[in-house]
Amino acid sequence: MDTDPTPGDTGTVDALASHLRKWAERLDGQATAADDLVNTGLEAAAWSGLAADVFRDRLRTLADAARIASSRHSAGAAAATTWLTSMTTSQNTADAALQDAEEAQADLEEAEAKVAALGVEHAALLLAADALQRAYASGKESSRRTMLDARRAEQDTEDTLIRARFAIEDAQERLDDARKRARQAGHEYDAAEKTFASALDEALQGAMPVIPAPQVAAFATAVSKLSAIAGSASANAALMESLTRLTPEELRILIAQDPEIVQRFWEHPPPPDRVATWWKRLLPEQRAAFQTAAPEILGNLAGLPYGVRNTCNLTIYERAKKRPDLTPEQRKVLSALKDVLARGSASLVSFNLDASVPMVAIGYGDLDTAHTVTWAAPGMNSDATDATRNWSQAAWNLYEEQRKRDGRHTHGVIGWLGYDTPDLVTVNNPALAQDGAWRFAIELDGTRASRAGNLPSVAVLAHSYGTTMAANALTHTKYPVDSFTMLGSAGIDTDTVTSLADLHVKKTGGLPSIYTTAASQDQLAPFGSTVGGRAEPNPEAAFSPAGTLAPAAVIRGAQSFSSEGTTLPNGDRLKQTRGHSALGENHDGFNFLNGYAPEGHGYLDPKTEALYNAALTTTGHLGEVVGGLRPTR
Repeated sequence: MDTDPTPGDTGTVDALASHLRKWAERLDGQATAADDLVNTGLEAAAWSGLAADVFRDRLRTLADAARIASSRHSAGAAAATTWLTSMTTSQNTADAALQDAEEAQADLEEAEAKVAALGVEHAALLLAADALQRAYASGKESSRRTMLDARRAEQDTEDTLIRARFAIEDAQERLDDARKRARQAGHEYDAAEKTFASALDEALQGAMPVIPAPQVAAFATAVSKLSAIAGSASANAALMESLTRLTPEELRILIAQDPEIVQRFWEHPPPPDRVATWWKRLLPEQRAAFQTAAPEILGNLAGLPYGVRNTCNLTIYERAKKRPDLTPEQRKVLSALKDVLARGSASLVSFNLDASVPMVAIGYGDLDTAHTVTWAAPGMNSDATDATRNWSQAAWNLYEEQRKRDGRHTHGVIGWLGYDTPDLVTVNNPALAQDGAWRFAIELDGTRASRAGNLPSVAVLAHSYGTTMAANALTHTKYPVDSFTMLGSAGIDTDTVTSLADLHVKKTGGLPSIYTTAASQDQLAPFGSTVGGRAEPNPEAAFSPAGTLAPAAVIRGAQSFSSEGTTLPNGDRLKQTRGHSALGENHDGFNFLNGYAPEGHGYLDPKTEALYNAALTTTGHLGEVVGGLRPTR
C-alpha cells in the first residue's frame, strides 16, 4: 500500500491522556481549596458586606466551574485512553496485514517470474517433442526412446508450470486479503479517531473559559470599590452604594462574573428616592451607558422613569426568547407576553423570569406623565405563568373604564404580577402576602420617586388575596397612596394590620380613602377570610350565607360600594358580579362557593357595576360612585 492506513503516534496520545488526568486532579484540588476558603477562611476573616458577598459568590462560581472542568478533563482523559487502545489495536492489525501483503507480493513476483521462464522452456520442449514424434512417424531413424524422453521432459515442465500458476493465484489471494485487512484497519482507525475527536471536544467544550485580562482587572476594581461600602450597611443600601460607585463597564463585568447580583437587586431593591436622585445626577451619555451595561438591573429598579424601565426590560425580554435553558413555565410567560405587548399602549414595567416564580408587570398609558397611576394586584392562582393574559386584560379593562369615567385627565394602570401568589392550600398562610408586600411597597414608593415634581395620584386596586398582600404593603410604604380599593377581599392579616388606620392611605373628606366591595354571590371570599384567620373588610360578606358557615372577624374603616348591578339614569345597564373571579369565564363542573364567575360577570369585566365604581374610586371621583359609598364603621 502507498500510505500508512493508521499513521497515529501512540506516544503522543498517551502523553495527552496523562496531561488531562493531571489537570483533572489539579482542578479538583482548586475547587476544594475554593470551597474551604468560602466555608472557613472568609468566615474566620470576618469579612462582610456586599463586596464579601460578591467575592464569595465568585469563589463559589469558580469552585463549581473548576469542578465541572475537572470532570470534563477526566472525561477527556478517558476518551484519550480509549483512543490509545483503539489506535494500538488498529496499528497492530494494519502492521500484520502490511507484512503479509509484502510477503504475498514477493511470492507473487517470484511465481510470475517462474511462470514466465517455464513458459518459454515448455514451449521449446513442446516443439522439440513434436518434431521428434513427426520424424518417428515418417520412418526416419529417430529412436522411439529419444522421442519418449522428449515428451516426458515436456510434460514435467508443464506440471511445474501449472504449479507455478497456482502459486500466483495463492499469492494474489493472500495479497488481496492482506490489503483488505489493512483497509479495514484503516477504516476502524478513522472511525475511532472521529469518535475520539468528538468525545474530546464534548468533554472539553467550555471546560474552563478564559477570562480576558481586562475583565479580570475590571472585576477586581469593582470588588475593591464594593469593599469600601460599610459591612454594616443593609443589603438595600449596599446595592444603592454599588450603583453610585461603579462605572457602567464595571457593573457589566460584575454581572457577568456574578449573575446572582441581579436577583439580589430584585430581592433587596435600593430605596426609590435614592435611585431617582442618582439617575437625575447622571449625564445623558452615562444614563445610556448604564442602560446598555445593566438592563437586567435597571429594568426592575423602582425610582427610574418607566420609559427607561420598559426599554431595558424589552431588551432582556428579547434576549430571553433566545435562551436555550428556559423552563416550560418561563416559555409560557414569554408566549403570553408576545400577545399582551402587541397592544399598542402596553409597556413592560418589570420582568424577572428567574425569580422564585416568573414575575412581570404590564403597564398601560404613559406612566411617566399620567395624572393618575393605579397599581392592580391579583389574588390566588395568579402567578405570571398562568395569569399574564388574564390579569393584563383586567388591568386594561380598568384603564379603559378610567378613561371613560374621566376623560379630562390621563391615566395609567399597572397589572402587577410581582409576587408568588397562593394556591388553594397556601392561601391560608400569610407568608406569601408578607413576602410580596415588601416588593410591592417599593414599587408604590417608586412611582412617587420617579415622578417627583410631577406627582400623579397613586391608587392601589387589589382583588382577593391581593388585598391581603397590598394591605401589608401599605404598612411598609414611605409615602401614602391616594386610595386603596378592594374587590372580593380574602381578608386582612391582623397580625400585620391591626386597623385599617395603620395603612398609609390619604383621607378624603375626613375619611380614609379605602374602598371595598363584595358581591353577594361571591361566597368564596368570606369563606377564605375565615379559613385563613383573616379579618373581612366587608361586614355584609362576613355575615353572608357563606360567612355563617364559619363567621369571619370583621375589620372596619373602609367605605363600601355596590357590585350587585344597576341601571344608570341614562338607561345603561351595569351587570352584577356573580362570583369571585376578576374576569368571568364559562366553567363546567363543580363551582365551589362560586369561585368562578360566569363569563362577563367578574369584578373587572366590562359593563359591570364593580368595574364602573372601581374606575371612579381609583381616580378620585367619589361623588359619582353608583349607589354611593357606605362607611363600614
